[in-house]
Amino acid sequence: MPVTPNFDPTPYFEIAADTLLRNFGDRALYYADEALKKMRALDDANGFDMWLNIHEHILARLKSSPVPQGVSIH
Repeated sequence: MPVTPNFDPTPYFEIAADTLLRNFGDRALYYADEALKKMRALDDANGFDMWLNIHEHILARLKSSPVPQGVSIH
């Protein structure tokens, strides 16, 4: 992404990730994957970087979510 002095896009990536998770649950990761594929196909480096950051925030949120009782993660 282009660098702008004193601008940190992290809060916007967090908002996007939270909104996708709220609206789509764990399917948000699928939609972020699809967006990454589309940006790569369009050769859109800035769009790819943006979606990669959103994807990373979605993964972090999913990893930090509590596991329901009785569920085993393999």
